[in-house]
Amino acid sequence: MESLSEQFQKTQGAPVERDGRTFVPIHKIPLRAGRNTFVVRRLACNAPSVPGLRIKAVKGDIEINEQSHAEVILWADTSPDVVTFDVKAKASAELRLWNVWRAGDLVQAWVGEAGISVTQAGSSVKLECSGGDVKLNCAVLVVEIELVE
Repeated sequence: MESLSEQFQKTQGAPVERDGRTFVPIHKIPLRAGRNTFVVRRLACNAPSVPGLRIKAVKGDIEINEQSHAEVILWADTSPDVVTFDVKAKASAELRLWNVWRAGDLVQAWVGEAGISVTQAGSSVKLECSGGDVKLNCAVLVVEIELVE
């Protein structure tokens, strides 16, 4: 069976079905122009390597801890379980989220069985992330992101 990363390459990043679930390589959230406030909650982390959630603002800036960035990584070993941040967005902006993991000094993503199963629930979205291991495991990193204003 082809890995998720191989399937994503063939579909050019389109969603793929596996074990009755839909997986994406990146979750995208459209943003309204102006300030958008989000809360990220880490619900579970079960990985031998250090997982993280990479967050990138396209046509916008992420404001977190009184600093402005185009993208950030919330590492499971260094970030709090709950993080609030703002995105100052221009027209047609979007927030992109994907799972990464760290092995030593190397940051990896989108290889092997890396993918995200997305569940929408009102204003929040649950992301169940599988790492690049040989076996699909959606419990590597589980986060919830919510637009609060």
